[in-house]
Amino acid sequence: MAITRNFKTKKVIRTAGLMTGTSMDGLDISIADIGLSNNTADFNMIGTTSIPYPSDLQSQVRQAVYGTTKNSSELDHDLGIWYAEKLSVYLKSESIDNIELIGSHGQTIHHVSGQSTLQIGDPSFLAEKFNTPVISDFRTADINAGGTGAPLMPRVDEWLFRNIDTAIITLNLGGVANVTFLPCTNNGDVIGFDTGPGMALLDETFLLESNEGIDVGGEFALKGNADKRLVNNWLKAPYFLELPPKSTGRDQFGLDWLADHRRELSSLAIVDQLATLSLFTAKSVFLACEEFIREHQVARVIISGGGIHHKCVMKYLKKWFNPISVVPSDQLGVSVDGKEALGFAILAVAHVKSIPGNIPSVTGAKKALVLGKITL
Repeated sequence: MAITRNFKTKKVIRTAGLMTGTSMDGLDISIADIGLSNNTADFNMIGTTSIPYPSDLQSQVRQAVYGTTKNSSELDHDLGIWYAEKLSVYLKSESIDNIELIGSHGQTIHHVSGQSTLQIGDPSFLAEKFNTPVISDFRTADINAGGTGAPLMPRVDEWLFRNIDTAIITLNLGGVANVTFLPCTNNGDVIGFDTGPGMALLDETFLLESNEGIDVGGEFALKGNADKRLVNNWLKAPYFLELPPKSTGRDQFGLDWLADHRRELSSLAIVDQLATLSLFTAKSVFLACEEFIREHQVARVIISGGGIHHKCVMKYLKKWFNPISVVPSDQLGVSVDGKEALGFAILAVAHVKSIPGNIPSVTGAKKALVLGKITL
């Protein structure tokens, strides 16, 4: 295709990345000038922002995640229009122009590791409004090649952070938590997987108990006392015993999980429930990393995602990972809230340059593949 041939010769491509994650809280946008090769990604960040879902649209998203095909079909259309409108407003407000490419992850409605996945938000509205190619549907190619379809950020982490001298762990705390293990260059394969719950259980619990928003900063959770016995019992669940490659989602750690553990949780005050779930998230992350830490001289854990603002989860993470330093990704020039959106901008550039975007040692796919589908 002529348009992708033109991209292959460009050294730098101004790209918009759009991400709506499993937290179901809104749209992250990152705009960057991106240069990409097989081994490294260079970028100049032009702008990044987060736009909350309006309450009616968030309600539609929740109904689609926990509801019917009809909900998903209608929302695919509505989200596509909303993405295009919000990107347009943001670009105008920041006087950003000359967008050449868009990478849109879409809203995950369904993900069963290695079987099927569905992200919605019709990309044709973006393509039409900006007269720009849009890359979307990043996960299905990996699943079709025998992979889990997630996580995809390890390839981005490798491009951005892999170091010749030190081992690094990256952690994204969205609705689900996922990690990337980056050994020193030439000292082993990159490994990445979903560790289990991120912020989804905390957000759903606060919403159920308070009927108002979420405990973004973790102030309520900090007032509580964690029930360590419950946490240790929950960590015996089959998912935590599985070896990578593996991925998960709200299908396993969402409302159904809370319903199954309602009796245990209801015996605790709301602040104690939140403290207990905070410890559950943090300890499940650390235990997933423990073997890699034993085998490598890990220099630091680089954290991004909305969970970084949750003081209680961060308190437990720093306690468990001590003496390894836990640092926000913005200390390395990558926005903590915009990293995944930047990641899908980079994966969009990888698509038009025919560079594989998955890592078989991460997802279990038979081979490395160019990810995504193009809408013109």
